[in-house]
Amino acid sequence: MKESNLFTMLSAYRPGSPATPFENYCTSGLAYFLHGGHHMLSALFAGAARADGEALAIVEVQPQVAGAGIADLVLTFEGGRRAIVEVQVEANADESALPALESAGGGALTEEPVYLLLGLDSQASGPWTAITWLQVVEALEDDPDPVAKQYAEFVLRDILGLGPVPLDQAITTNRLYALGAAAIRRRFGERARYVNSASRPLSGRYRYLGTTFSLDGGDMQYWIGLVNETVPLSEHYHLMLASKEAPVRQPAEHPRATGDWKWAHWTGVGRVVRPITAEAYDELLARLPA
Repeated sequence: MKESNLFTMLSAYRPGSPATPFENYCTSGLAYFLHGGHHMLSALFAGAARADGEALAIVEVQPQVAGAGIADLVLTFEGGRRAIVEVQVEANADESALPALESAGGGALTEEPVYLLLGLDSQASGPWTAITWLQVVEALEDDPDPVAKQYAEFVLRDILGLGPVPLDQAITTNRLYALGAAAIRRRFGERARYVNSASRPLSGRYRYLGTTFSLDGGDMQYWIGLVNETVPLSEHYHLMLASKEAPVRQPAEHPRATGDWKWAHWTGVGRVVRPITAEAYDELLARLPA
């Protein structure tokens, strides 16, 4: 990778990539530190790629892999070993592109590469070896580079959903989505499937934004997140939980901002006046039927 300017890297995006802009942003930030030779981070990926002790020679972001489309990262170590890296920032991510990468890897590269899957889960299937975002944080936490420390905090807050989220950050960053996803994973584990969901913003304000989720393979019948207090939209939001069919404990009135929803059951913890916490999410999720 010839380009090592962090801001140029963060602004780059290859059309046709299966990665979302946020996923690409996370990947480009990671590539910047790998390219910069941050020792513990490079050692983490070298160990997973069975290239222990080797430095990284080339870091490629969103390269074309012949016959398989675009990979998130391809790493080449000094000894010649290459690794195709799939980057995921959500649980249950779309993995439909992985078989093509696997089948093209050996033919597109001079020798069979290793396959690394960076995500939330410590387990990976098939030829893929898992690396977790938490391991990335641990590799960077003692790095003297202040920008590396900021990236580690970004991973903790914006990907892993750890730490309270002030309202202004909730409506302008990925942190609310990450917080909600983490709370759902923590309470329901593999029972849950979820997607981010938000209304179209109007003058920087939302009718709602949060996480829609299902349990035990069912339909998406639950939602948790922020709902605007009034219509016309105001600067005030309430943290609420909705259930399409099943009753909830401590029910509340259907909020006006979601008046077009045909969801019967709502509950909330009131207007958001302080940073939103995992405990507040846990309190709401506990109101669902067992």
